[in-house]
Amino acid sequence: MAAQVRQLLAGVQIDTYVVVPRHSPDERFHRTIAEFLEEFARGADARHPGFTVIGDDAQPRTHVLSNLLLRGGVHHDRLAPDAPDAAKLLDDSGVAYSGVPLVRTAEGRVLVDPSDTELASAHGLETTLPDEVVDLAIVGAGPAGLAAAVYAASEGLTTLVLESESVGGQAASSSLIRNYLGFPRGVAGSDLAQRAYQQAWMFGARFAHARPVTGLDTGDPARFRLTVDAGPAARPGEVLARSVILATGVSYRRLAVPSLKPFIGATVFYGVSAAEARAQTGRDVLIVGGGNSAGQAALHVARYARSVTLVVRGVSLADSMSQYLIEQLEAVGVVIRTESRIAMAHPDDEGRLAAIDLEHTATGARTTVPAGAVFVTIGARPRTDWVGDAVLRDRWGSIITGPDVVAEGGRRVWPHERPPAPNEASVPGVFAVGDVRRGSIKRVASAVGEGSVTVSSVHRHLGEFDAP
Repeated sequence: MAAQVRQLLAGVQIDTYVVVPRHSPDERFHRTIAEFLEEFARGADARHPGFTVIGDDAQPRTHVLSNLLLRGGVHHDRLAPDAPDAAKLLDDSGVAYSGVPLVRTAEGRVLVDPSDTELASAHGLETTLPDEVVDLAIVGAGPAGLAAAVYAASEGLTTLVLESESVGGQAASSSLIRNYLGFPRGVAGSDLAQRAYQQAWMFGARFAHARPVTGLDTGDPARFRLTVDAGPAARPGEVLARSVILATGVSYRRLAVPSLKPFIGATVFYGVSAAEARAQTGRDVLIVGGGNSAGQAALHVARYARSVTLVVRGVSLADSMSQYLIEQLEAVGVVIRTESRIAMAHPDDEGRLAAIDLEHTATGARTTVPAGAVFVTIGARPRTDWVGDAVLRDRWGSIITGPDVVAEGGRRVWPHERPPAPNEASVPGVFAVGDVRRGSIKRVASAVGEGSVTVSSVHRHLGEFDAP
């Protein structure tokens, strides 16, 4: 029986299994069923009373607002401006659609193309900055940053997490993480991020949502100064911190295909969110990439799309994707196009994406395939441009840490008696964890581990200043 269950799971013929109750009442059995129903409701295209995004799907900002809400744990409706339900909501609110996206809050207030900060405030997230000096400022609320926040706050450090978008980082766009310890049925990246966020908040960590950090001043070794953007309508703010953890992660690399540019943000996406996956119902979709993120995205989109094609530059998936994902892709009928790349995008008569030319990398032969949307999950570039020369980086932008600081920059860069801590950057008290750090392993579990253990180095650094 066990072998049959595993075979059915691998073939995606069943999602999970439940052990028959051995006694009544069986709380574990009922809790498991309740979790299944919650997952089903989340995945279904159900109506969610409360927030509503009203906007044209051809406008990238409509998608941005929807994804910010979803990744912030706010389930909502998304309506076209000409939909009858949208017209009724706008009539009730006394607001006319003027060509830009609108967000109707749970209280009935209508926000006209709100900024990221305004939207975060509207659904109850904190966006203000503290006036006092904090023990630790964490830049980035991906898995590494959230793990650091949990451990730092639980160990008594005054902790501030600054996040430019929404919690979870790149992991939050993963539809289902199947190999993360403790989640046998898998866990959506956004759900994992929300659990971690709540855990850090309960320990006392403070968050400043939708507040991009634009500069780091390391001139005072006891008080680092972070410049924080407040949006186009306000002056930048500042945060003073005794130590800093950089956990800004990476962003997907852009495809060098000029004809894709008009569709970016509307039908061409970098990363895959649950909201955009559901929006592909009945469409032909291309996923570009050969890693686990691409495989997970293809499986999730396949639940809704008419067809899914995975476009891979390599000759096979074996070297870049977990075997269980390869087997599941085959089981659900995802088409694998190896040794291929996107060469050209074609619009329909209304200017929407309609087809893609795929080019064979070895022969140059081209094939035109229908495509209503393209999701790109290839490569990664560290989000460190804002750091400038504050800390030592390699030529790709990754932050150099630990013994590599001395090996790369010598004593000119690190003139101190003690060696750098394992995840410490070229400035004592500044650390880098997760994908942004050179040499890191690009896995969620690895990022969580780095964020957790680095807090002990933060304590040691602070102790050097607190010692009598």
